Amino acid sequence: MVSVGVLIDLRLRPEAGGHVKCWERFAEGAIGLEEQLDLTLHFLGEQEKEITIAENVRYLMHRPRFATNRLPFLKDVADQTDLANLNPELYPYLEKYDVIHATHQLFTFGKTALKFAQQHHKPLVASIHTDVPKYTEIYTGQVLQKFVGKGALYQLLAETFKIPQQRRQAMEQQLKSYWHHCQHVWASQPEDYHQVAQIIGKDRVSLLPRGIDKDWFHPNKSDRLQLQQTYGVPTDVPLLLFVGRLNSCKNVMVVAEALRNLLTQGIQVHGLFVGQGPSQPAIQTLLGSAATFTGWLPYSELASIYSSADLFVLPSETETYGNVVVEAKACGLPVVVSSQGGAAQLVQKDGEDGIHVQGNDPQEWAQAIAYLLRDTSKLKSMGRAARKHIETTWPSWKEVLVQDLLPVWQAIASAGVRG
Repeated sequence: MVSVGVLIDLRLRPEAGGHVKCWERFAEGAIGLEEQLDLTLHFLGEQEKEITIAENVRYLMHRPRFATNRLPFLKDVADQTDLANLNPELYPYLEKYDVIHATHQLFTFGKTALKFAQQHHKPLVASIHTDVPKYTEIYTGQVLQKFVGKGALYQLLAETFKIPQQRRQAMEQQLKSYWHHCQHVWASQPEDYHQVAQIIGKDRVSLLPRGIDKDWFHPNKSDRLQLQQTYGVPTDVPLLLFVGRLNSCKNVMVVAEALRNLLTQGIQVHGLFVGQGPSQPAIQTLLGSAATFTGWLPYSELASIYSSADLFVLPSETETYGNVVVEAKACGLPVVVSSQGGAAQLVQKDGEDGIHVQGNDPQEWAQAIAYLLRDTSKLKSMGRAARKHIETTWPSWKEVLVQDLLPVWQAIASAGVRG
């Protein structure tokens, strides 16, 4: 049996994003593998706490040493994390594991894992779940605007001196340095795979797919009347769905502006936004009664939301994967996604089970959406193709754990640290 400690520099909370949800699903998949795997997931929390999931699976919560929410200008980040350089309180746990797995390499848990692994010759692996350099660039630009406004000084700092881009490049270099010290790295998208392979070699990198519960996320969960009764969503117009944090990192205003473009053309459509974030007031102002906001919803309610909609849209360019796209397709939804970022790989064939849109021009997105709304037969056939793609090719979460993660953990534990 291999003992693995997975370090997730994020809070375990119901409204957490795809990074946390991904590892919750892997933990569920580990139940019943007592003879092969002992799995511990480390999260941030309000207090030190252990949650037992099964005999061989548990969650451990740790208080952050310097949480991002202590900095007012970072209060709107997608997920709060820890910015301290080290957390020595993790050391007693790390000593117990055969393999240490870092999922956020540049924050406290990840830095602690690297230092401990080097000092104690412990195998260290990593997986890429978030485009941290891209997020850094976006948030740096936003912080600059908060401090100096959008005038000449901002133009000097952002456009002339390119401070946001410099911060992004610095983070990219830190990541590359980190990967050098890992025995294996799992990438979420082909672009990252090729980048990591150039740094550490193809034998030490692989792609990490995501799983799906194909019985739970299914077109038969559709209940448009329930949507109307619960949220006031109209039943007589096409329903466009967005699921994710309502902020600039997800490019959610592109969705709102595209919908506004369609409405001004006389194309009837209603937007359903599942999630929460600072962009909600602007979306509400722009769309008025043509938009409905559910706030955060538990995992158990998402399947009926997906399957009751007509079209799923995600213009985010920061995705490393895009679990929500897989869930939407499993529920029989055509998907319109950005050609940039990890979500693009989830469309098997452009125009067949989904559509890629280049750039973030709302007019271009409106045209792609209008193309489908005007051709209901195409919309339905694309939805059927989306479901078929997931039904025939997509693994379960347990299959990903057993086929893609566990064999590498076992091999690395047996081999120990190279050199």
